[in-house]
Amino acid sequence: MTYITNLTDQELLKRVEDCSLNAKYFSHKAMLRLAWILIQKFGVENAISKNFELKKHYYTSIGKESKFNEPLSRAYVEILYYFMQKSPKSDFEKLMREYPRLIFNFKNLVKTHYGYNVLSEPQKNETSKPEWPILFTF
Repeated sequence: MTYITNLTDQELLKRVEDCSLNAKYFSHKAMLRLAWILIQKFGVENAISKNFELKKHYYTSIGKESKFNEPLSRAYVEILYYFMQKSPKSDFEKLMREYPRLIFNFKNLVKTHYGYNVLSEPQKNETSKPEWPILFTF
C-alpha cells in the first residue's frame, strides 16, 4: 500500500475526516496509523472518542456503516498506545517493525485485550466505556 505510506500524517487524517480516502486504502495498517496520529495529536482518551467519530462518519459516508465496530475502534487506540508506551520509538513505521504482531496478529491482541473474542460478539456500537474487562497481558 504505497499510496498510504506516501501520505503525510496530516494528509491521511484529512482524507479520513473529509471521507476522500478511497475505501480500498483504509486497511488495517491505515487504521493503526490513524490511531497513532490521533494519540499523538489528542492523547489517548480523546483519541478513542475521535477514532469512534471519524470511523463512524467514514463508514457511513461510503455506505458501509455495518463495518463500524466500537469495541474494535477502542482496541485500536488502546492496544497501540500500550505498545507505544513500551517502546522508545517515536516513528510509526519503526514501531510496526519492532512489534510486527500489531500488523500480523492483531486479532489475538484484541482477544487478549478484552479477555474474549469481541469480534464474534454482536456489535453494540455505543459510545460509552465498555463493561468488559480490559486486560493488558500482551
